[in-house]
Amino acid sequence: PVMIIYLLAMRLDKVKFVGTAAWFFFVVNWLKVPFSTKLQMMTAESVKLDLMMLPFVAVGAFAGIYLLNRIGQKAFKAVVQVLAAAAAVKLLFW
Repeated sequence: PVMIIYLLAMRLDKVKFVGTAAWFFFVVNWLKVPFSTKLQMMTAESVKLDLMMLPFVAVGAFAGIYLLNRIGQKAFKAVVQVLAAAAAVKLLFW
């Protein structure tokens, strides 16, 4: 939620918001790969499963693009705020 709140505070339009968030998490997740491998959290089996899930990632990406093009800026901001609040509550209580 912290990154999402930061991006909301920057008042980016929805396309820049999603693009910035995507790049941020792309870089962060790639930075975690060596550590996950060293800690044996990432194995050949897990990579195989990851590769099998790629078609679903592609479907999700296209669905996200489709929805992003059809939702207004105000509605997008409201949805992001609600989801960020829900994530914060979950982090506090679960």
